[in-house]
Amino acid sequence: MSVAVTRDQRSAEDDAASAAVRGLFRRDSAYLILWAAQLGAAALFTPVTTRLLGPARFGLVASSIAVMQVLVGLAGFGLQSAVQRRYARSGERDARRLITLAIAGSAVVFLLADVTGPGWAPALGLGHYPPAVRFAVTWASLTAISNAALGLLRSRDQLLPFATVSLSQSIVAEALSLLLVVAVSRSASAYILGQLIAQALAVVVALALTRPLPLGRRHLRMATDALRYSIPIVPGALAAFVLEASDRLVLQHYLGAPAVARYAVAYNIGAIPILLLGVLDTVWMPRVFAVTDARVRDSVLTHSRDALYALLIPVIAGLAIAGPVLLHLWAPASYRPDGLLFVLALVAASSIPVAAAISHTRLLLAEGRTAAIAAATLVAAGTNLVLNIALVPRFGIEGSAFATLLGYGALQLTLAVAARRVRRLQPTGLALRVEVLAAVLLAFAAAAAPVTLPLIGVRLVVGLLCLARLAAMIASLSGALDAHQPHWLSRWMGSTVLRMSV
Repeated sequence: MSVAVTRDQRSAEDDAASAAVRGLFRRDSAYLILWAAQLGAAALFTPVTTRLLGPARFGLVASSIAVMQVLVGLAGFGLQSAVQRRYARSGERDARRLITLAIAGSAVVFLLADVTGPGWAPALGLGHYPPAVRFAVTWASLTAISNAALGLLRSRDQLLPFATVSLSQSIVAEALSLLLVVAVSRSASAYILGQLIAQALAVVVALALTRPLPLGRRHLRMATDALRYSIPIVPGALAAFVLEASDRLVLQHYLGAPAVARYAVAYNIGAIPILLLGVLDTVWMPRVFAVTDARVRDSVLTHSRDALYALLIPVIAGLAIAGPVLLHLWAPASYRPDGLLFVLALVAASSIPVAAAISHTRLLLAEGRTAAIAAATLVAAGTNLVLNIALVPRFGIEGSAFATLLGYGALQLTLAVAARRVRRLQPTGLALRVEVLAAVLLAFAAAAAPVTLPLIGVRLVVGLLCLARLAAMIASLSGALDAHQPHWLSRWMGSTVLRMSV
């Protein structure tokens, strides 16, 4: 009898895990595709922007965006994740009250940053708080509010409202920035102002859709619990900024805006998979929070992690192989795009430790261990900053890209240690690890290969084949799952050599 009960229990757990993972790659993939479309639109605007602004002004744009990113981490107070967690635990009304808390926190950070701007801007090599940086400060405060609202829209699974807000602050923002650059002023301030105006529109729409509720004294315990959960995310978010964007500020200090511009072009291409992986925290966490059975959640986290590794194989290889084509499209000859191939390959390879780190982060967030995430990110950020300072003066932008790879590697290792203290997930199979390593080695080999006209055509064809392979894998992942048969992840991948033991 006990054996039959155990078998039935495992079958039920497999069914639950299969349904959850199916949701990740079916319904949830719609949100990921939405974000991918935004990145694609931004990529289409980038070649025009780099040519209109030139290296120096585009470098100031990149540095201003870096300032915006750090302030979003501060102003957000980690409440986006807290909103999703509260929604799963107690429902919508408390989540709406946390959006009110996000508005208040964002306003405080904006005032502090704006008042002190004339002090910290010169220290970062940005001048005496120029308009572009001032606009970036306001942009950041508004983004923190919309992020919290997007967390609730995602938890409600309201795809159309989510898309409306997301597209307003991305595609509309890019179009408006380009319009201002063309029609008003070819300056960094005009570009950032376009982002700011579109972000303000996105916030108005987001607040109209989510309708934040007032916070009263009787809600103090709920708000305190949310802040206890989310506040440790703030230093983690700041550390994430150091990990993700401090390289541009170090380059600005040592090499100036033109070097920042060249680095930003290569980084923006190589970091496409990193950006999409980061989106998964918003897209997937509501479903992870909703899984209350620890064994089922472990299965979901394990198989989704390995599926992401498999998807990254054609992405990394394709980006590096087609790198010269993409770089020449993205930037004019003044950026010397052929000299950016190793930067692109190093940044693209960083997506592997990022995928592992995000897998550990999902586990720790589900268990409420936000302090562990913050500590691990601080260690990785310190590693990255020290390496940037040490390597940039000697190796230039390639040194910064290498520091990025090592920094994300440190993040993966420290988060792995923290996650194993909570729960141990099944390790990735050897076959998949070998394939991932082969993709990384192929990327570096492609970066070292000569850039000649005949090879450009070959690179383009191989890059398109990698893209086709990625599309086929995604289609396979979104297909039917059968949780009762072994090696189900391998079957998702079709002919991919993922012979993993389950």
